[in-house]
Parts: sequence; structure tokens; C-alpha cells
Amino acid sequence: MLPPIRPDSAEPGREDWFAEPAYAGCQQRYRVLQRLHAQTTPWQSLEVLELEGPGRALILGGTLQTSVNEEFTYHEQLVHIPMFAHANPHRVLIVGGGDGGALRHVLLHQGVDRALEVEIDQTVVEVSLRFLPEISGGAYSDPRAELKIQDGAQFLAETSERFDVILIDSTDPVGPAAALTSDEFLRNAHRGLAPGGLIAMQSGSPISQPREWLSTVRAFKREFRIVKPYLGYVPIYPAMLWSWVVGSDEVDPTSFDEVSVRSRLDGLGTELRIYNPGLHRAAFALPNFVQALLKLIDRDEAPTAAHLRAAGHPLPGVLA
Repeated sequence: MLPPIRPDSAEPGREDWFAEPAYAGCQQRYRVLQRLHAQTTPWQSLEVLELEGPGRALILGGTLQTSVNEEFTYHEQLVHIPMFAHANPHRVLIVGGGDGGALRHVLLHQGVDRALEVEIDQTVVEVSLRFLPEISGGAYSDPRAELKIQDGAQFLAETSERFDVILIDSTDPVGPAAALTSDEFLRNAHRGLAPGGLIAMQSGSPISQPREWLSTVRAFKREFRIVKPYLGYVPIYPAMLWSWVVGSDEVDPTSFDEVSVRSRLDGLGTELRIYNPGLHRAAFALPNFVQALLKLIDRDEAPTAAHLRAAGHPLPGVLA
């Protein structure tokens, strides 16, 4: 049972702002119109804020995860690029994703027979359904959907199920999400893929989180034969330029049949606001400084500020 709503406003005459921790001398802030809910779950702190611009927003561990007005900029790229890279996905696993946005987008694909979401924190699901129901859009009521409240790493270690696409929709790799970039987790996820399957996850920003980004790509390269990082813009995240990475042993997500993809897009019965075949192809075109960072992939240690500067990174002070 969730605690009652605890709306809270700033002191009269004083503006209230939300901001994540600063990086490289920069900070992205949003005016708070109303503080709707706050609690601490067994896993993390959780808030729901009404922000000017993004709208109602979910904050986990002090970081902005998603919002009603901006969720599509993240979920469309996490979900549809790997889903359309697969020729005909029927069984999909989502690890995390308690706001329901990834599940909603997966279920747009009519060929999907089973969409399983494994979320460690039940409160995230409950609060999202209560305050941000537009994000899941009724996905949990779809007969093809199943929700398990369980540690996703444990689930993959124990399951005998095989999936065509596995999506890791997690917070940054700290706290409850720290295990999701480990070699053990990726080995188990690899084992959980059906033949021709793909796995995709968010990998932070190569601008504001170059160490985390490179570490995630490096971990994928240790486990999968084909590894392709890709980029997109998520305005509510620090640096706005965000990234994801796809791993597979058989499928190159940069090679796809555009005629087939366009036919499948017509079958979605909805107007996507980000994804199209041209964007799919362009997402894998990496800026020169990102390509230069990838050349550090074989190094065991994290890049220093000097490495970033040599690669042409726009904010090398982030690691100074």
C-alpha cells in the first residue's frame, strides 16, 4: 500500500528548482511547479515532481528518469531500434522499466506474443501507474504482458526461457542497477537469447559520462561478437546526447531491410515521434570524438582527462 499523496510547494515568493548533480561546471535545472510524492523504497529514494516543460516526472535516487512529455525521446530509441533490427521478434524481456514505457512500445509490435517485464522495485510500478499512467498507457493490462517483481540479474541467472530481444531499461549503473553491466549478468543475458537474438541497454552519455559509456561498451565487447553503440537526444538527461548499445552474435542492427521495416511500421497503427528507418541508420553514425574514444576499448583502465582531450572530447574537464 502506497503512502498518501504528499503535495508540497515552495515557500511563498521562493522558486523551487530540481537539478541533478553538476558535471564539468554545468548543471541542468527545471522549475518545480509542484512536489507530488516522495518516499524511500527498499531500493532507492523516489519522487514525483511536476516540472515546467517535462511535465510530471519520476525521480529515482535523485536523478530524473522519465516524464510524461519527454518519455518518447528515450523509449522509442531503446525499444524500436533493436525490435526492428530483429526480423520477427515474438518473445521480449524487459529488465527494469518500472514506468511501463518500454513495455508499451514493445507491445506496439503486433508480432509479439509475450512481453515479460522483470522489475526489482514494485513501488516504481505502483507510483508510475498512480501518477504517470500515460507512460505505460494500459500496457500492463495487455494479455501478452507479464510483470515479475524480482531482481533481473537473478531472473536471468535462473531462467530457462529464451527471448528474441532483451531490453535493459535501468537507472545508471549504481545501487540496484550496478550488477547490470557485470560480466556475469551479460553472460546470463547472452544465454537468455534465442538464436538470432539481440540485447540492448542504455549506456549513459559519452559527453557527461564517458567512463561509464566506455565501460559498458567494453563489457558488451567481451561477451558478444557484434556490438554496436548508437546515439540519440534525450532532452531531460544531462548533456542531452544519450547512448544505447546493442549486442548480438548473429544480427548486425545497422543492416536491415527497409521495405520490411516500413511495412512493419505501418502495422503499428500509431505515429511514432522519433523512430523511422532513416533515424535507425543515422543513430549508428558516431561523431569523430566518440570513434576516437572507442579506440580506447582495449585498455583495462578508465580514460583520464588527458585521454579525453586527445580524443577531442568536448568536455574533458568532466573527469579532471
